[in-house]
Amino acid sequence: MLYGNKFRFPEKIDDRIFPTVDPNVTVVSFIGKTNLVNQLPTKISCINDYFKHPIFHSTKIDEESSIEGYFCSKKKVLFLYSYNIYDTNTLAMLDKHEDTLFEKGFLHYFSNLRDTSTRHLLFLFLVSHICVVTNASSSFDLNYIQLFKTLDSVRAKLQGSIAEVLKTVPGLPKDWLTLGRLCSPRVLFYFEQRPPVLDENLKSLQHLMEDQIYRLLRKCRVITNVCTNSLFAIPSNQEFVFFKPRQQDRFTFLLELLNDTFEIGNECPSDFREFLSQHITLAQTEGFSDNVGRHVGPSIFVLPPARVWFDAAFKLFDFFTNSPANGSKGFQLLRSILDVEGQFSEARCLKVLPLALAAYQENLPSHYSSQYHENKKTQAKALLSSHGRGPAVQKFLGRLDTECDRFWRNGRRMCEFPSIIGNPCIQPVHKVHAEENSDSKLPVLPHMSGVRYVSACSCGRRQANREDPYDVEYANYGFYRLIEEECCGRLRHVTFPIFKPSSDHFEPANLKGASKSMHFARDVEKLITGTEDLSLGPDENEFPALSVDHLSQVAADDHEESQTSLGKGETTEAIDEDNIMEIAGTHELPAVSTKDFSTTEYLPCMLHVNSPSGILPRYSSWSLVCLGSSSLYSHNAGLSDQPGFLAGSGFLLPWDIPVRLQHNESNGLDGRRAHNLGYSGKGKRVKQGQHEFTVKIFIGVEYECPRGHRFMSSSPGRILKATGAGLVKDSAQLITQNDVPLYLPCPCPYNRGGKALIAQLMRLHVVTPKAAVHVTIDPKVRPAPPPCPEFVTGFTEPIQLSPSSYWILRFPYVYEDENQIYTHPKENARAAQHGYLLKGTCGVMEFANE
Repeated sequence: MLYGNKFRFPEKIDDRIFPTVDPNVTVVSFIGKTNLVNQLPTKISCINDYFKHPIFHSTKIDEESSIEGYFCSKKKVLFLYSYNIYDTNTLAMLDKHEDTLFEKGFLHYFSNLRDTSTRHLLFLFLVSHICVVTNASSSFDLNYIQLFKTLDSVRAKLQGSIAEVLKTVPGLPKDWLTLGRLCSPRVLFYFEQRPPVLDENLKSLQHLMEDQIYRLLRKCRVITNVCTNSLFAIPSNQEFVFFKPRQQDRFTFLLELLNDTFEIGNECPSDFREFLSQHITLAQTEGFSDNVGRHVGPSIFVLPPARVWFDAAFKLFDFFTNSPANGSKGFQLLRSILDVEGQFSEARCLKVLPLALAAYQENLPSHYSSQYHENKKTQAKALLSSHGRGPAVQKFLGRLDTECDRFWRNGRRMCEFPSIIGNPCIQPVHKVHAEENSDSKLPVLPHMSGVRYVSACSCGRRQANREDPYDVEYANYGFYRLIEEECCGRLRHVTFPIFKPSSDHFEPANLKGASKSMHFARDVEKLITGTEDLSLGPDENEFPALSVDHLSQVAADDHEESQTSLGKGETTEAIDEDNIMEIAGTHELPAVSTKDFSTTEYLPCMLHVNSPSGILPRYSSWSLVCLGSSSLYSHNAGLSDQPGFLAGSGFLLPWDIPVRLQHNESNGLDGRRAHNLGYSGKGKRVKQGQHEFTVKIFIGVEYECPRGHRFMSSSPGRILKATGAGLVKDSAQLITQNDVPLYLPCPCPYNRGGKALIAQLMRLHVVTPKAAVHVTIDPKVRPAPPPCPEFVTGFTEPIQLSPSSYWILRFPYVYEDENQIYTHPKENARAAQHGYLLKGTCGVMEFANE
C-alpha cells in the first residue's frame, strides 16, 4: 500500500502529511514536451509507471501553466510535474481565450504564457535533484539547447535574489543557501516514441543517443566539467536515456502488477521504474558527483527535510510567479530572450510613436472640443496601426492615447458646456464666477457657443443677432431689454406680475421636485453681464422700471375716435370712459394685488397653472406692446414695417364678429351692452332700441426661425400665402377656435442638407376695431406633450386691449418649470405635434355700464 499525498502550487499543504520523523526527501521533476497521442500526458504516465499505480488519472487542465506534485513519505521521494505551454494539450485549450487572443493578438498572449512557463521550469531546476526531460518523438529536440542556455543565463542573474528569498526559510541547510539550489540536478531524457529497431538493438541505440546528446550539450557549453557552474549535469557512468517500451497486452500487465504487489519475480530490464530507481537510490545514499576532470572539487548535494523543502519551495514559487517582468534584471533578460518578436515590435512602434504624435499635433487650433480631439486621435492611431508591427501595437496605442489626452488637457481643452439649445461653449476651459471653488489658474469668462440667431424685438420692427442663450433670463428677458432702447422702448407696454422684494435679502423658493436643469439657469445668473458686452445694448440695470404711468400717449387720436358714435344715427350718445378697460393712459389693467404675494421668495422658473400660489418670478418672460393706432395696419399692404417676413406671408387674418348693441331702457341713455351674435348683416336694425353690426378684428400668429425668417399661419399647421395682389382669402376663425402649434418647419429656401429649420410661435398680432367692444387675450402655452404644464402670464383675468389699436404679444423664447427647460423639438417631422398655444387665447368682451 502506498502512503502519499498530492498537492499543487501555490496551495499550502496540511502538516499532517508529514510523518513523526521528518525524512530527507529526494525530489524528481518531470518537464518537457508531450503530444496528444497518449491518453494521459507522458509526465503523468511516468509517475504512474514508477508506482505501478494510477496516482494521477485526470487530464483536466485549469491553467495554462501549473505545477502539481506527489509526496510519498514511505519511499522518501517527492515527484513534481508541470503543465505548461510546451505541452500540446495545453495549446489545444487556447480556444477558451478567443476574446483575449482577438483583442491582444496571439504573439502577445503566447509570449506571456511562455514567460510564465519558463519561470516554472527554472523553479523546478532549482528545487529538484533529478529532472526527467520528455521528448514527444524518438529523436532529441534541438530546441531544448536554446531553452537550457536561456535558463542558465537567467539563473545566474537571479542568484542574489534567490539567496534573499531563501534567507527567510528557517532551518535551511547552509549549502542550499550558498548554492541557491539543492544541487546541480541530474537530467534524464525520456522519449515517448520508440525507434523502429529490434529489441536486441535497442540498448545499442540507447547508448548512441546518449553519446550524441552528450556531445551536443558539451559543444554548446550547456554542461561543463564543473557541474556547479552549469544548469544541470549528466551522469558519466549511468544510463540517462530511456525509450518508452511497446504497449503490453493485458495479460502481461496483470502479471507484472501481481508480481509487484507480492514483491516476487524480477522486473523487466527495460522498465522505467528500474531506470529511475537507480538514480533515486544513488541520490538517497551517496548523492551525485558528476564533475569531470582531475582537479575538480567535491560537488554540493543537499537532501533537505520535507518540511524545510516545502517551506522553501512555496516561497520560491511565489517569487518566480509574482515578480514583474521589469522588476529584476534576470526577468528582464528572460523576457528579452524569449520574446524576440515582442522586442522587434517594441522597437518598431517606438520609432513610429513620435510620427503619430506629430500627426495629432498638426494644424491644431488654440483650443478644441472633445469630438475634434477624438477625431485627431483616431487619425494618429490609424497611422501607428498602419506602420507599427507585432503585439506591442496595442501597448503603444495606449501610450499614444495617454500622450494625446495629456497634450489636450494642458491648456487646449474647450469648455463645451451646453447652452439651453444644446450647443457647446467654444471658450477655453474657464470659470463663470470668480468665487467658484476650482482651479485658480482658470480665467473667468462667460459661456459662449459662437452660435448666433437672428431675432426680432418685442414689437417686431427691428431684427438683431442673438447670442446662443445659456440661461432663461437672457433668453426671455435680457435680450429684448437690450434692444428695447433703440426700438420699442417708447411704446406702451403692459407690466406683467413679477416679484417685488421688500428688502435686499431674498432668495429663490425651495420647490419640491426641482432638478438640476432648473438650477442650471441660476448657476449662470451672472453670465448676462459678460454677454451684454458682446450684445446690442447696455446693462439691464440701466433701464428704468417701466410702468403704465410712464407709457406714452401714442394712440391719443385713436381714443378720441373710439368715443364717437358706434352706429348710424346715434352720434349724440357718448360712452362712459370710466367703464372702458383700456391699457394705457387713463386705462387700467385687471387688478393684481401684490399683498398676497411673497416679498422674500421668488419663483425660480416661469409661471404655469401648477405653480405654487403666492410666489412670482423675478422677471416676466412675456411682453405686450401697443404699436399705436389700428390704422398702422393696412390689409392691402400687409406688414410693411416688419422685416424678415417671407413673401406673401406678412398679412393678418380678418376675424368678423357680429355684435348687437342694446339700449338699457331702465337707465335711459346712460349705457349700452354689446353682445356677440351670429352674423346678421352689417348695420341692420332688428328691433326698436337694438342695433346689429359686424366688427372686424385682425389677428396674426407669427412664427420665427433661427435665421430670422418670419411668417404668419393661415390655420393651425399651415403657412399663410397671400395672392400676388395681396389678397388674403383665409379667416382667423380656425386660429381662434383651435389649438395652434407652437412649432412648425420653416419653409426658408437655404436649409443645409435639405433639413428644414424649426420656426417657433413668437408673436400674436391683434388689431382691435373702432367699436364698443374689448378684445381680450388670455394665452396658455403647453410647449411639450403631457405631463408638461400650461404656462400663463400671471394675470388672474384676461387682458383687455384698448380699441382701435395695434397690439403685439411676444411669447417666451424658451419655457422652464421646476423640473426642466423646454426648447424646440429635435425632429422636424413631429414639430407641429410637439407643443401648442391652447385655444381660447383671443376673445371679445362687451362694454358694461351698470
